[in-house]
Amino acid sequence: MGLRKRFCGGGIVVRTSNRRLPVRFVLSVSTGMRTIVEATEANVAVARIAAPRRPPQLAMTVLALGCVWILWGSTFAAIHIASATIPVYLMVATRFTIAGLILWAICLALGRGLPSGADWRRALVTGATLLLLGNAVTAWSTQFVPTGLCSLLLCLTPIWMALLTFAFSRERPRRAATIGMLMGLGGMALLLQPSVTGHLPLLPTAALIFGSIAWAFGSIYQRHNATSNVLLATALQMIVGGVLVGIESALLGEWQRFDLAMVSTTSLLGFAWLIVVGSLFAYSAYLWTMQNLPTSLASTYAYVNPVVSLILGAGLFGERLTPLAIVASIVILGGVALMMLPPRRQPMTSP
Repeated sequence: MGLRKRFCGGGIVVRTSNRRLPVRFVLSVSTGMRTIVEATEANVAVARIAAPRRPPQLAMTVLALGCVWILWGSTFAAIHIASATIPVYLMVATRFTIAGLILWAICLALGRGLPSGADWRRALVTGATLLLLGNAVTAWSTQFVPTGLCSLLLCLTPIWMALLTFAFSRERPRRAATIGMLMGLGGMALLLQPSVTGHLPLLPTAALIFGSIAWAFGSIYQRHNATSNVLLATALQMIVGGVLVGIESALLGEWQRFDLAMVSTTSLLGFAWLIVVGSLFAYSAYLWTMQNLPTSLASTYAYVNPVVSLILGAGLFGERLTPLAIVASIVILGGVALMMLPPRRQPMTSP
């Protein structure tokens, strides 16, 4: 049987002298692509198209959200404890580098650890925005701002995400989301009043807000440049981000000033908690939720983390909120919750 092959569109057309080919079938493979083979009397066409994403399993969803809600909320306290005797940028750099190398070793053991150039470019952008400009700046700010207030200011990230989305794509937020944004910004303005929370240091507070904006940008970029190998993407992001923060730490002279003998046992325990719980579990779970769950569900961490952080801050460090600060916190969390409401489904009409 004579065959001739040519490329047509996105598929391959094979012509054959045998005209008795009235068949069409679909092959599904584990790469997330579908192979469609369609034969007519004159030719056979083969095309590969993206398969629809399967909904994640309920158990995996509950586990990932639990890690992000509870464990990630504890990292603000752990950062404060670890940075008490470890230079803060050095601590962040080594935390993410160690965690990233562990995850990369797991990827290599599973046979999925060979990154492409696109993987490294994606890691460079997300490592710079989420870790260098986001997490590292936040870690520095926790030395000067109470951990509970740090978490409250960072929970404004969904608001910055909505504003950035509108700025770049002109996608208008829904009415409920607009009201939520105004509530969140109003609560932030109230929270920053000296009569409400005392005289918060200007530079660390501004750095927190900048860090949450950088985190919002990185989250948007990551969601629009998702990859099927989330574990490898997480590992590369941590390694690249850790290296970038390590360079910053070296430029600031932290490596020269660091003395291992001066590190307390409590700081070491906080550092270990950040690597195992904060990075390997909570942060990896966050990246999984951002790629596999609806935005409204994946972003619920923004109003659960502050509650966990406020409880730990009060219990571990004696942090207290004034009545007006509690009101501001409720306004912020309520605004974020409004933004997370799913849109109403339009009733179906008959044609």
